[in-house]
Amino acid sequence: MASEQLSDDLLLRRIAQRDASALESLYERHAQVVFNLIVRIVRDPATADEVLQDTFWQAWQKAGDFRADGAVAAWLYRIARNKSLDRLRRERARPQLATELPEETLASLASPQPSVEQEAARSWQRQYLQGALAAIPSEQRRCVELAYFEGMSQQQIANHLQTPVGTVKTRLRMAVEKLARMVRAAGLQAEDIEP
Repeated sequence: MASEQLSDDLLLRRIAQRDASALESLYERHAQVVFNLIVRIVRDPATADEVLQDTFWQAWQKAGDFRADGAVAAWLYRIARNKSLDRLRRERARPQLATELPEETLASLASPQPSVEQEAARSWQRQYLQGALAAIPSEQRRCVELAYFEGMSQQQIANHLQTPVGTVKTRLRMAVEKLARMVRAAGLQAEDIEP
């Protein structure tokens, strides 16, 4: 069976056995959504690209450590989120003036206007995702919002909600799994969803 036809779990098992084509397939399947998550946190496409590479490098190194009790996509998103937050912490430790940004970074911020079709697809996707978020239990939805939209760590969420960290982890895992099922049920692939 070709790598692109395998489930994420099987791809990760092959990656643990150092199958580079399995890593390539996993990358092709998830890189765009992971990049979108990263760029929302770090707010710089060049930095996001570096963090994306770091994320998949860690997936290559740690594939054998993956516990199959959750979705591979959720595991990748956690790695990406943690690496993004680590990068922000490092950047805050050595602030950079806006005038020091490289020219290509400034140029990349001026993106072309999307076509009508692209905008319509994004609008439908946003509405669908808002509906999917509204369909999950409020405790899980709040954890997702704080983690993925506010950039809080699991410990920060636990402190904010005055809830044990283990409960926050469980709520996040369950929410991501439910959202993934809803996205698949709508006939979308995770990589089809744009910010």
